[in-house]
Amino acid sequence: MLKTKIVNKKGFMLVETLIVSVFILAVFSLLYTNIIPLVGEYERLKNYDTVESTYIAYWGREIVLKGLPDSIYEEVKTTGFKDITDCSLYTERDAIYECSAYEAVNSIDKIYLTTYNLTDMKNAVDNDPTNTYKRDFTEYINYLPTYSKNSFRTPEYGYYRVIVEYVSNDVHKYGNMEARKGAVTNEEP
Repeated sequence: MLKTKIVNKKGFMLVETLIVSVFILAVFSLLYTNIIPLVGEYERLKNYDTVESTYIAYWGREIVLKGLPDSIYEEVKTTGFKDITDCSLYTERDAIYECSAYEAVNSIDKIYLTTYNLTDMKNAVDNDPTNTYKRDFTEYINYLPTYSKNSFRTPEYGYYRVIVEYVSNDVHKYGNMEARKGAVTNEEP
């Protein structure tokens, strides 16, 4: 009679289970290290340039283009930005009323008119010795690109930005919108 040797395969199954477990653990740790920072970044940026804030910035832009005097635009050309939250800056009576209603309805905290290129504003906010700006606002300004690649979007061609800070559900939210001043003396190339 032939005797057959019975092979014990229990050890092989243990090694196979360990290899699969290590592989699954590696995949989960890779996902964890890549997804958790994305969730944190989303939580930090969810109050920036949402549909609501873009809509609010759009109406802020409409009021700015309708009622600000040319002297404010000239000041922004030299300084890079100006806080235009004060409705008395507007020259037209309708614009003053619309500004007041706009600020009350939307819980507007601040409205800024800036040059299209935000480099001057970023430098002013980053290097502010008196800490005039809130941390959230500073983070938002640093989040925005400088918009410096388009060299023709300058105040000389009538291009500006309106940045709006408002409060919604006790949270400060931010939006920005390009604004092109209607009476432009130079032609855009």
